[in-house]
Amino acid sequence: MKNLFLKITLSLFLFIAIFLFLNFFYNQNKDTLAAEGEEEEIDYEKLKCGREIPVGEAMEKTGELLKEIVRGLEIIETNSYYLIKAQKEMEGLAKKCSMDNCTPKCEAVTIKDITIACVSKSCQGDVCPGREKIEELFAEITRLNEEIQAAKDKLYKLIYESVEPLCIKENEDIRTILEKAQCIVNPNLSITIQEAIRRKLDLSREEFDKCYISPANWEKVARGEKIVKILWNCDTVMDRGLPRYTKTMEKVNDKEIPVCTSFHNWFCCH
Repeated sequence: MKNLFLKITLSLFLFIAIFLFLNFFYNQNKDTLAAEGEEEEIDYEKLKCGREIPVGEAMEKTGELLKEIVRGLEIIETNSYYLIKAQKEMEGLAKKCSMDNCTPKCEAVTIKDITIACVSKSCQGDVCPGREKIEELFAEITRLNEEIQAAKDKLYKLIYESVEPLCIKENEDIRTILEKAQCIVNPNLSITIQEAIRRKLDLSREEFDKCYISPANWEKVARGEKIVKILWNCDTVMDRGLPRYTKTMEKVNDKEIPVCTSFHNWFCCH
């Protein structure tokens, strides 16, 4: 039980760190995701605000996963409380069980007023007075143990084995070139939620880094030699009606308009 809570606690800290560690530093561990923009048919540079940065998607997925983990921990905590309570009650009753509760009785056999033997009778008294309650508590402890184990198994699968479709539109920006080809053959390809969160964060950091104007380039921006880039959140971009690319479209008056996949996503605009 201690090892389980240690693992779960570490996992919680991991997800909380992911949730909060949304910074603008470039991820030095570049992988094939860096080539995604080159493969897209859409020319993001011609758009006022490019494509949505999926930082909000990473936050929401992390939040949803944390909620499920907390629910599982609550089940374990509640059942553990009643399990310990039942065990203590059963131990208290078990201590009352003793052979001393059984008083032997000897019935004399007399022939012609002479006692020649003593025949023992069944003991007088209850060796274990709380036997029925002990059996009830044992059944309850067994049930609680099974529920705790089931919750532990569910938590493990939730943290380490939960998957989601990789080939859906929402995840087009985190697929590698190889996975794009695989999705054509196998549209049911999946990815763990942890991996999806990691990739979306990696991509977000990379996009944030691209949007950052270093002090060394400020003079170039002032001279008009370099385009000013600024980060805007989803609400700002939608309110201003700026051209952008989103993975989600919404039909309004028979016309499809781009809406943010997550309203916590950001855009790099110029």
